[in-house]
Amino acid sequence: MKEQQRIIEEKALWEKIATNYDKQTATYEEAYRLSIEKTRQILKNDDKVLELACGTGIISLGIADLAKNIIAVDISPKMISVAKEKAKSQSISNVDFQVADGYSLPYEDGYFDVILLFNAIHIVKEPNTLLAEAYRLLKQNGYLVTATDCYAEPVPFLIKTKLVLNKILKALGYIKHLSSFRKKDVINLLKESKFEIIEDSILHAAPVNYYVLGQKK
Repeated sequence: MKEQQRIIEEKALWEKIATNYDKQTATYEEAYRLSIEKTRQILKNDDKVLELACGTGIISLGIADLAKNIIAVDISPKMISVAKEKAKSQSISNVDFQVADGYSLPYEDGYFDVILLFNAIHIVKEPNTLLAEAYRLLKQNGYLVTATDCYAEPVPFLIKTKLVLNKILKALGYIKHLSSFRKKDVINLLKESKFEIIEDSILHAAPVNYYVLGQKK
């Protein structure tokens, strides 16, 4: 029962904004471009790729030409519906978009070579559970490719007022789960989940969108 309630809470916001999500992320256009570019740099064409919390498929569709097959999952049916429509309009057929809970997936240990987890760790109830599942599903020496908004990092005043609004929306229950991380918090989360940190960089300055490449050793 608790798991069902968590799923309802985690998908509620995304069901509401799915159809306009891509427009709302326009500010992060360069961060998404860099996310795709960095992911493309580590991919081999025979890699088994999984994207957790894929949203409308921005990343998966951006790397589809380099991968044989990609499985992309999201907890929100409407997000997946938008992603499928985008894939169809772009004539992309090698991305399998599925509605699924990333905390528990029906794949054997070490099934994937690369797992993508973009812009999700800070908006789920149990980031450690999500990361533990990613670790389980990765092959030895496989890569976890992530980016996370770090709302606790210093920002200009105008941006800070917008972040305060997010806190108000959370307090009112419109946003169920929202963590204010610093970059070091993201690093600590990945290390606690047994990932070795290979690379990190800032993809967007304010609020900080923080890229980290982890590896299962």
